[in-house]
Amino acid sequence: MPFTRQEARAIAKKLGAEVQTKHKKHDMAIVRYHGRIVARYGIRRASGEVGHDHIPHQLSISRQQALALARCSLDRDGYFVVLREQGLLPEEERRD
Repeated sequence: MPFTRQEARAIAKKLGAEVQTKHKKHDMAIVRYHGRIVARYGIRRASGEVGHDHIPHQLSISRQQALALARCSLDRDGYFVVLREQGLLPEEERRD
Protein backbone atom coordinates (compact mmCIF):
# COMPACT_ATOMS: atom_id res chain seq x y z
CA MET A 1 0.00 0.00 0.00
CA PRO A 2 1.53 3.35 -1.03
CA PHE A 3 2.20 6.23 1.32
CA THR A 4 -0.60 8.79 1.19
CA ARG A 5 -0.45 12.57 1.08
CA GLN A 6 -1.77 12.59 4.65
CA GLU A 7 1.09 10.33 5.81
CA ALA A 8 3.61 12.48 3.91
CA ARG A 9 2.31 15.57 5.73
CA ALA A 10 2.29 13.74 9.09
CA ILE A 11 5.95 12.79 8.61
CA ALA A 12 6.85 16.38 7.70
CA LYS A 13 5.10 17.68 10.81
CA LYS A 14 6.70 15.10 13.08
CA LEU A 15 10.18 15.87 11.73
CA GLY A 16 9.60 19.61 12.06
CA ALA A 17 10.20 19.99 8.33
CA GLU A 18 9.86 23.31 6.59
CA VAL A 19 7.19 22.82 3.92
CA GLN A 20 7.68 25.07 0.90
CA THR A 21 4.64 25.59 -1.30
CA LYS A 22 6.25 27.51 -4.14
CA HIS A 23 6.51 24.53 -6.49
CA LYS A 24 3.81 23.93 -9.12
CA LYS A 25 2.77 20.31 -8.66
CA HIS A 26 4.08 19.56 -5.19
CA ASP A 27 5.16 20.98 -1.87
CA MET A 28 8.71 20.38 -0.71
CA ALA A 29 9.38 19.14 2.84
CA ILE A 30 12.87 20.08 4.04
CA VAL A 31 14.26 18.39 7.16
CA ARG A 32 17.09 20.12 9.02
CA TYR A 33 19.41 18.98 11.78
CA HIS A 34 21.14 21.83 13.59
CA GLY A 35 20.42 24.07 10.60
CA ARG A 36 21.84 21.64 8.02
CA ILE A 37 19.53 20.04 5.46
CA VAL A 38 19.59 16.27 6.00
CA ALA A 39 16.61 15.27 3.84
CA ARG A 40 13.97 16.62 1.50
CA TYR A 41 11.02 15.11 -0.28
CA GLY A 42 8.09 16.18 -2.39
CA ILE A 43 4.46 16.06 -1.28
CA ARG A 44 2.30 15.82 -4.38
CA ARG A 45 -0.78 18.02 -4.68
CA ALA A 46 -2.57 15.98 -7.36
CA SER A 47 -6.36 16.07 -7.28
CA GLY A 48 -6.55 12.30 -6.77
CA GLU A 49 -4.59 10.41 -4.16
CA VAL A 50 -1.22 9.50 -5.65
CA GLY A 51 1.48 7.44 -4.00
CA HIS A 52 4.39 8.90 -2.09
CA ASP A 53 6.57 5.78 -2.11
CA HIS A 54 9.66 7.93 -2.71
CA ILE A 55 9.64 9.11 0.91
CA PRO A 56 11.61 6.27 2.59
CA HIS A 57 14.42 6.53 0.05
CA GLN A 58 14.59 10.32 0.30
CA LEU A 59 14.64 10.17 4.11
CA SER A 60 17.36 7.45 3.98
CA ILE A 61 15.26 5.02 6.05
CA SER A 62 13.38 1.80 5.45
CA ARG A 63 9.73 1.62 4.50
CA GLN A 64 8.92 0.26 7.96
CA GLN A 65 10.72 3.17 9.63
CA ALA A 66 8.86 5.67 7.44
CA LEU A 67 5.56 4.01 8.39
CA ALA A 68 6.59 4.23 12.04
CA LEU A 69 7.17 7.98 11.57
CA ALA A 70 3.76 8.41 9.98
CA ARG A 71 2.02 6.32 12.65
CA CYS A 72 3.74 7.76 15.73
CA SER A 73 5.98 4.91 16.93
CA LEU A 74 9.14 6.71 15.73
CA ASP A 75 9.77 10.35 16.59
CA ARG A 76 12.14 13.09 15.38
CA ASP A 77 14.91 12.13 17.83
CA GLY A 78 14.57 8.47 16.87
CA TYR A 79 14.85 9.41 13.20
CA PHE A 80 18.10 11.23 13.87
CA VAL A 81 19.39 8.21 15.82
CA VAL A 82 18.69 6.03 12.76
CA LEU A 83 20.61 8.45 10.52
CA ARG A 84 23.48 8.53 13.03
CA GLU A 85 23.61 4.71 13.09
CA GLN A 86 23.94 4.76 9.29
CA GLY A 87 26.81 7.26 9.51
CA LEU A 88 24.72 10.00 7.89
CA LEU A 89 24.90 12.30 10.93
CA PRO A 90 27.81 12.97 13.25
CA GLU A 91 27.75 11.57 16.79
CA GLU A 92 26.36 13.93 19.41
CA GLU A 93 28.96 15.84 21.36
CA ARG A 94 29.01 15.01 25.07
CA ARG A 95 28.28 17.93 27.36
CA ASP A 96 29.49 16.96 30.83
